[in-house]
Amino acid sequence: MPVLETERLVLRPLSAADAAALYRISNDPAVRRYLWDDRPVSRATIEEVVTQSARLFSEEGLGLFGIRLQDSEEVVGFCGFARLAGMEEVEIVYELDPELWGRGLATEAARACLGYAFGEVGLERIIAGTDRPNAASLRLIEKLGMRSIGNVNPRAPEDPYFALNRRDFLRAKEDSSS
Repeated sequence: MPVLETERLVLRPLSAADAAALYRISNDPAVRRYLWDDRPVSRATIEEVVTQSARLFSEEGLGLFGIRLQDSEEVVGFCGFARLAGMEEVEIVYELDPELWGRGLATEAARACLGYAFGEVGLERIIAGTDRPNAASLRLIEKLGMRSIGNVNPRAPEDPYFALNRRDFLRAKEDSSS
């Protein structure tokens, strides 16, 4: 299984051992407001997310990574990829403990995941959606260089969607290292 490392983070595929931390984080009112449509998240739902992620890693080489700070084993969120019901394209999704918001950690994790998906897995395009009032998520999507594609999710027709192509990601990466 892949392990991604950044300057401040270690990302490992989610496992059953991560469920308790994710249950706590997912039920924080600030997190569930947008990510979980402001509904309480059951332990069974978290376990299903972990199971679906493991299946996606097994079948397609990608899924959700548990986010850990360097030198810590505590899971502080997740970042990675899912195939949402009714959607054909891979979508990047993320969740982070609100105590760590505002430090650029979600952006750092998302960039590492995009690098893995475009480089190792060979995806050509990745999409992201968010609730329109979720300004923080919209900023993150913009930082990633994603461009608006309107709405592509029939289950959430009011939510804006964005896409990033492999070529554009690699070009931006080259430009930032020059």
